Order: sequence, then structure tokens, then C-alpha cells
Amino acid sequence: MIVLISILPAQDKADPESLISKTTHAVRVDSPPVIDGRLDDSVWEMAIPVTDLIQTEPDNLAKPTELTEVRIIYDNDALYFAFRCHDSEPGKIMKRLARRDEWLEAGNDNSDWIGIGVDPQNDDITSYSFIVNAAGVKMDLFIPDDENYDMSWDAVWDAQVSSDDSGWTAEIALPFSLFQFNSQGEQIWGVELNRGIYRKQERHEWPGKPRGVKGIVSRYGILTGLENIPPPRQLEILPYILGGKQLGSVTENTGSLGLDMEYGLATNSAASIAINPDFGQVEADPSVLNLTAFETFYPEKRPFFVEGGSFFTPQFGEEIETWQKGSFMLPPIKLFHSRRIGRAPSHFTPSTGSIVSRPESTTILGAAKVLGKTTSGVTYGFIESFTDNEYGVLEKTGGGHQSREDFLLEPRTNYFIGRVESPLFNTASIIGATVTDVRRAGGENASVGAVDWRLRFFNNRFNFSGQAALSDTKGQQGGAGRIYMMYDNFKWWNADLIATLYDDGFSNNDLGFLPRSGVWAIRAGGGIRKQDPWGP
Repeated sequence: MIVLISILPAQDKADPESLISKTTHAVRVDSPPVIDGRLDDSVWEMAIPVTDLIQTEPDNLAKPTELTEVRIIYDNDALYFAFRCHDSEPGKIMKRLARRDEWLEAGNDNSDWIGIGVDPQNDDITSYSFIVNAAGVKMDLFIPDDENYDMSWDAVWDAQVSSDDSGWTAEIALPFSLFQFNSQGEQIWGVELNRGIYRKQERHEWPGKPRGVKGIVSRYGILTGLENIPPPRQLEILPYILGGKQLGSVTENTGSLGLDMEYGLATNSAASIAINPDFGQVEADPSVLNLTAFETFYPEKRPFFVEGGSFFTPQFGEEIETWQKGSFMLPPIKLFHSRRIGRAPSHFTPSTGSIVSRPESTTILGAAKVLGKTTSGVTYGFIESFTDNEYGVLEKTGGGHQSREDFLLEPRTNYFIGRVESPLFNTASIIGATVTDVRRAGGENASVGAVDWRLRFFNNRFNFSGQAALSDTKGQQGGAGRIYMMYDNFKWWNADLIATLYDDGFSNNDLGFLPRSGVWAIRAGGGIRKQDPWGP
């Protein structure tokens, strides 16, 4: 009897080798469903539901305790998903309210949720993920390198949810204009489907993967059936005009006009242009009490710089944006921090007197961006931006009286960053190069160049990554370097080593982020673990 108990659970486990070859099919429809979360449109009946999700947590590769049905259809404009999340206790479904993209609050282990991962180029590297919880809170993110998440990526897509006696349902519409993909007649995409159940702390996934296995996008299943999709619009133009009147002791009229434009250069490349961009609708930064001697790191929120911005900041398999958490010596060297463009003017300071009034930001006259990928897998991109002179009011005291005059705080400046990266001997290994350049009219210039690499061997068990950078700023040269090595046995143990060095002359703060130079750090670590519990 003891032997029987120990064998039966194993018979319910999915075969790990069969997961990566799973395939599902999307069905073309003539008219789209109404996205209201109710699943009462007849077009959904045309699709065969995906029902073979498997557990990833807590009982890895086991059959889920609740049934999930997912249907996929499409038309010329969008890809549509319908989730029917059956629940034996619908009254206990957790519907956590939160702001958009608050994954730790509205998803993760704190709410019921569903998720979709889409790899339009089926390159096993890049992916777009869309999540909605049972309360309708939306989250989206970009995966640039098979492992790391870029939560700053935001897209325009629709999702609605509904609840009934059988559980809860969700409908999602993902416009094809969100994605870059080849224009051949038949499309083969990568796809992943997810569900989280709060009260059971249970996660389901299709196609699923064994616990501890590295890679996210490379473990996706295959989506077929997408045929003759019209290419996304090659040109999008968004003009704007603003006007206002300031009333007070002095009446002042204000006005501004500008233009945002995006043009598809080819199937896998696009150019964006912003002329006198307006970012007034962007969410303000939260208040931060900084009692340290170092600069506060604020993430980028302006759409022009968010879209594709993660490409210019290499990620090497560790947690990113740890500058926000007080550590700056061990994370990757951040060569590009787009918040430098349009920052509060401060390049020049007066030798006498004090600035009593200054603009909150520098005016961006224009910006251009190109992102693309060749047929051989080489990815490239550049951003160039031009900012205007900015003046403050300088107050001087002398001869028994005060005087005020305009003072140039920030000269006209040209910002440039270019990056290219290429795959090496496998899709998970890359080598890249980055150049940044800042040119100021009558001010100090700054240039930084760097190479980086990420090498993965033994089925992604071993990761060897690094960066080497040189800077020429204010007539001073300096260097910085970083290496990261990690071996993960997946099931029993792992070990890693990080070493970082910034010499005294290195500076990348004109277009990057570095609180302090002249430092070095080494960290080595390891661990022993048992992924799957012992016992029946």
C-alpha cells in the first residue's frame, strides 16, 4: 500500500520533455467579439479551447485543481483571448483593486489573475505579456532577453472581466499594431497562458515548465493559424495644440503646439519623431525623502522614451533597477538614463548671487528614435534629442540695492545614444556595443563607449556576462567594468560571483546614472536547495 501511494502522484505529472512542443490554434473570424468579459459572443464557439494547463506552483507539473478554458480568435485588427476560469468556490475569488502595473499588489500571490505572453517573431527571446486580475486591473510588460521583465512598457489594449456561479471570465483584445512581426502569409508565434488562484496559492501555465528551468520566452508553446494579417499601419501622426491664460497681477497667454509621428521603415524596424513633445499628461514622480548624499533614481514614464528604452540598458539575468533600493555598485552599469533628457536645468551655476526662479524642466525641441532588427538577428537602435536654452532669474545684491537678470542655466544640448547587439552561438548569448554622446553649445561635452556580452552554456545553467566602459567627460577620462558569473544546478545548488569597478575618472551621468565613482565591489554567494519536497 505504501508503494502504491508513492507511485500514483507521479502518474499525474506532465512529461517535462513534451511541454515545449505544445501547439494551439487561433481561428479567424469575420467580426470581432464585444469585449465585455461575458463570453456570450457566438464567435468564441468557433475556437477549440485550450484546457491542458498544468501547475507550476505549488505541485509542479501536476494537474490543476480547477479547470481553465482559453479560446483564441483573430481578425484583421487584433488577437482575441477568452478565459473561462472555473472555480469550485466562486465566492472566495480574490478581486484585489490596485493601480495599473502594480503586480505585487494586484497579481503575484495577492489576487486571482490570468496572463498572456506573446512572442510575435517566435525568436525565443523577446515577448510582450498582458495580465488582468479578477477585479479588472491591467498589467503589461516587455521581456527583452528571455528572462528579465520591463514593467515600464505600457500599451493600449482592452480587457474586461465578469463573474458568475461557475467562476470568473475575461476577454482580452490585443491589436496587431502593438507588435512587430514578419509579413509572410502564415504566422508562427510563441504563446504562453497563465492563471493564478489566490486562496490556493496555485499557479497554472500553458505549456508549462519544470521548476527551476531557466528561461521564460524560450519555454513558450506554439500558436498557429494566423494567416494573411495586414501589416500594421506604416505611418501614425498625432498633432497637438495647447492654449491657456494665466491670471493674476500679470496676465499672460500661453500656447504650444507639437507633433508625434511613427513610421514603419520595414517589417522589423520603425522610426519615431517627436517635435516639441508635450509630457504634461505623464504621471508625476512620487515624493521621496532622501537623507543620503546620493541622487534619487526616478524611473522613466514618458511614452517616447519608455517604448524600446530597455534595449539601450543591457540586462544580464539579475534583478534590474536596484538603484531604487539603495545599491548602485553591483547592478549593471547604467549607460542610458533617459530622465537626463529634459531634466531640471542646472549645467551652469552663478559665481555670485542666487537663482530665485528656475524652470522645472528643460524644453525638448525635438527627438528621433529608430529601432530595428535585421534578418540575421542583429538588433540596432538610436535616440537623438535636442533641447533648448533655459534661463533662470539671478538675484544680486550690491551697492545697497538688489537687481535681477536672466541667467543661462542650461545651454542648447544634443543628446545621442546608439546601440547594436548580435546573437552569438545560441539565441541566449549576445554581444553588444553602446555609444553615448552629449554636446552642449558653449558647455562641456561628454562621451561614453562600452561593450557588453552575455554568454550562456549548458542549457542556460551557466551565465557569464560583463561590461567594459570608457568615458571622456569634462576633459577627464576614466573606465569601469563589471563581470557576472552564475551556475544554477536548477534542483540542488547554485553559485554566483559579481565584481564591479569604477575608477575615479569615470563618469556617465550626463546621459547615464551613477551616484558615485572611485569604488569597487565583489560579491560571491551560493545556496543549496531542494526544489521538490520529499515524501509521497
